[in-house]
Parts: sequence; structure tokens; C-alpha cells
Amino acid sequence: MKIKLLFTLCTLSMMAYSQAPINSYFSEPLSEYAIVTGTIDHSPTGASANWNFTSLTASGTNTDTYAAPTAGELTDYPGTTEVLTITDNSMNENQFFYKVETSTLSLTGASNAEFTLNYNTDNALVGTYPLAYGNAATVDNIAGQIMAQGQSPNYTGTIETEVDAYGTLTFDVAGQGSYTGSVTRIKTEQNVSFSIAGIFPGTANLVNYNYYKDSDGSLVFRTSDGAVEVSALSINETFSTSEALITNTLSTNENAQVLNAVKLYPNPVEDILNIELGDNISVASVHIMDLNGRTVLVSQGNTIRTSQLQSGFYVLRIDTEVGSVTKKFIKK
Repeated sequence: MKIKLLFTLCTLSMMAYSQAPINSYFSEPLSEYAIVTGTIDHSPTGASANWNFTSLTASGTNTDTYAAPTAGELTDYPGTTEVLTITDNSMNENQFFYKVETSTLSLTGASNAEFTLNYNTDNALVGTYPLAYGNAATVDNIAGQIMAQGQSPNYTGTIETEVDAYGTLTFDVAGQGSYTGSVTRIKTEQNVSFSIAGIFPGTANLVNYNYYKDSDGSLVFRTSDGAVEVSALSINETFSTSEALITNTLSTNENAQVLNAVKLYPNPVEDILNIELGDNISVASVHIMDLNGRTVLVSQGNTIRTSQLQSGFYVLRIDTEVGSVTKKFIKK
């Protein structure tokens, strides 16, 4: 059983925080992250730490969107007030379910196409804001059900959250941008025990590091590292996921030039939407989002088949070698 993917879901993106207290709990809607590999060393800790993540290369992208829970999601994850959907460039989705009560944030569930992790017995308390370096860690019991491949074992464990460091972060992702600046880091660790089919005991550990800009509180780098062990089934796996905020946005002049050159036709569209860019600029990828910010279609090239879309207004984000621009269109 690919249990490890369940625990990767748990804390990929929990909150937004900087060294100065802020009121935003999440990444900015429609934030894009490059899925990266390279030299990522989290060992520096404490005050005035320095992190230099080098030789980073991207294997894909993720986009964050937010929405209120549906009636069905509220039934599955009671108390949920906010749903984060992370969509990759192959249109795979991971969803995270949160309960926000005034200044307190809890995780109520996580799900993808293959697995569901429900904190339905005991929600995972992330913390009460404002959080600050030097404060005591938040420790909370967690419990619920894992649902995967016809199995639904119960689990119990703990989640611990701490602002464990602040300092300077530097990274450079080939083709996706770079960052150097002051950040504050939150470390979240989960340890759980479960039993498959009631007879095969197992454990899982997940450590999540989130780095937030001190200047505006935006989530600039996030990682999940963990391990799953079920000795009786010879399962002993480790896993790692790292994401860097894509920062190669256009300058004001470049943005104006590209926007002036972009043409969408026909608009309104029924079946085929064409993109025309001047100045020898080519289209790298296209994301179509509904008015809730949810990505509904990812494509490449200058011709987009829209026949599968429902009628309504949409936002089209066009990614090029010099940056990204957005346009609106109407589907008949």
C-alpha cells in the first residue's frame, strides 16, 4: 500500500507566517511552485540562520487555489472552513481541509485520487496566532482514519509545530527564478501509529519545513520528508518533496509589452480558442481557471480545445519564456 503518499499530503502547505505577526494563514491564491530537487539542507537552526539551497532543478509545477467547502466535504470533514487544492501541471490534485476559528488553525483532512487521511476523531491543531520565534512548541494529539485501496485503518499520534528558526534563505531554480532574503521557518512534525487489516502494525513520521518571507509573509519554500514502516509487510520507505515559489515574474515594461501583444480569438469561444503573441514570443504552457481560482484545464501551444468546459467566464494564464500574463474569456 502506498501509504507514504497519504502522509506527504498532511502538511505540504499549512499556513503563512513571517517573523513579524501577520493575519494570513495560507499561501496567496494562485501561487505557483516549482517541484524541485537539489541540495536542500535544513540543519541550520535558531536565530540568524543561513540556508543556501543550490543546484535546484524543476520537474514540474504546482498551483494553489482556495474555496469554501462543499456540503459533501463538510460531511466528510466536519468543521472545515477552507479547502486548499494543489494542482500540478498534469492536473493531479491534492486537497487539504482546514478549520479556522478566529486565530486558531487546525487540519481536518487531506485527500487525493488514491487516498484519504481524515482527522475525524481528533483534528490536528497547527497553532494559535500570532506565532513567534522563541515561543513554546504547539503539541496536539491527532486521530482518525486512513482510507486507501479498500482499507480504512484507524491511526493515532501527535503533531508538533514550532517556529524554530529565522535568518537568510537563498535559492535559484533554473528557468523558474531565484530568491535571497530574510525568512522565518516553521517546523511541523507528525508521528502516527496504525494497523493494516488489524494485524499489521505500522508507523509513519513526517517532518515539514515552511519558509516565509519576512517582508510580506508569503510562503517561499516548503518541503516534506518522511518515512513509513510496516515490518510485517516488509515496508520501509522514505520520501521527500520540495517546492520553491516561482519568482520569474515579468517586469512592468515587459508585462505591458506582452499584454499588448496577446490576442485571444474567437472570444466568446465555442470549441477552439487561439492565442496570438507578437515579438517572437512562444507559449510554454496555458492554465485555465474558473472564477473561484480553481484550475480546470492545462494545455500547451497556441490552440486550446475548450469544448469540455462549461459555459461561463474563465481566466487564462499564459506562461512564456519571459514570464506570465493573464486574460479573460467567455465559453459559450
